[in-house]
Order: sequence, then C-alpha cells, then structure tokens
Amino acid sequence: MGLSKNSTGIGVLSGEKGKVSDDYKYKIGLAGNPNVGKSTVFNALTGLNQHTGNWPGKTVANAEGIFQVNEEKIKVVDLPGTYSLLSNSEEEEIARDYICFENPDLVVVVADATSLERNLNLFYQISEITEKAILCVNLTDEAEKNNIKIDLDLLSKELNANLVSSSARNGVGIEELKEAIFKEITLKVSKKNAINYDSPIEKAIEEIEIILDETLEVPKRKKRWIA
Repeated sequence: MGLSKNSTGIGVLSGEKGKVSDDYKYKIGLAGNPNVGKSTVFNALTGLNQHTGNWPGKTVANAEGIFQVNEEKIKVVDLPGTYSLLSNSEEEEIARDYICFENPDLVVVVADATSLERNLNLFYQISEITEKAILCVNLTDEAEKNNIKIDLDLLSKELNANLVSSSARNGVGIEELKEAIFKEITLKVSKKNAINYDSPIEKAIEEIEIILDETLEVPKRKKRWIA
C-alpha cells in the first residue's frame, strides 16, 4: 500500500494542550459509516474525558477520550466515518492506517440498525484484519419506528462476533457496550475467520499465504487479508 506509520503520522495528535492522559491500559478504535451515530456513541462512552483536534497534517478532525470499566481505563479513538477500508479518500485512509498500523486492542464498528446490510460491509472488512472486532447496532429506536426487527442472537452467530444494540442518544446500551468491550479485549481464545469463502478461493488464499511467508512478518490474520 506504500504506507507506513512514519509516513502517515498515525498516533500523534496535533498539539499537546488538553491531550488525553496516557494513563490507560487498553486502546480501541471506533469505526463506522458516516451518519450512524458513531460520535454520539463516543460521547456517551467518554463523557467529558475527551480531547479533540486534527490528525497531524490533515484537515480531518480527531477525537480521543478515556472511559473506565472494571477499574481499567480504556482509551477510545473516534475514527473518521468511512464506508470501506479499500477507498482512497483522506478520511478512509486515516481509518485504514489506524487499524492496520496502530494495532488497537479492539475495533468497535458502529452500524445503523435501519441500514444494517449496507453497514456490514465495513464490519466484514475489519473482521478480516483483526480478531478483535465487535458490532454496535445503533439507532435501534429509529429501527423500531420503522418496524424493523433484528434477530440479534442470530446475527451474532452469523458474524461469529460479539454484538451490542444501542440507542446512544438516549443512553441505551452504553453500559452493556462498555462491558462487551472489556470482555472482548480480555478474551484469550482465537476466533475463526470472519468469512469462509468457497473452496477454490480458500485454496488460492493458502497458496498466496505461503508466498507471503517468505517476504512478510505479519500476523496470520493480516496475512490472510493481504492474500
């Protein structure tokens, strides 16, 4: 991709004044399509314990904050809204670079309950890069108004992922999300692949991974994604 942590400047905020404390144990990224209520989820999680600025060398806003669960402090970075990790807009590059290079302990993907199918594309892409991803199905109050019913248990099984429903602007589901985040971060068991393709594709992936073994030193999950 021609990208590196040094070339992108990921992880460094513009300006030191008001910067969120480094006193935390875990860090997570908050990702999602535009207009899914992601920033509302961020505000509900962090309250007043947050800092805003710009990504270094960018006009794109950066927000990070701290929340606490089970006596552990967790830093959360509100990533720019993005539809895909494969696009080339400035916002999408920032989100992709953070997930690929900063190795967050977890990525929470916020989805719109009224447009779930469209939103799941991003979740699948992120799940192929990292085992540590959970889905927050937000705007459930809007879904109810539109008579949209989601079988959350079935969806969780289909995605092989932890899932939390929320209406962040009403404060619903936020405590459950905090608990789910902590549980997923501290989970020691590896998860199966997010997507299992048809046999010819899986065979091709394995063959490419063997070639990549000779040139790349990256975790197996990311190697599969590259393949």
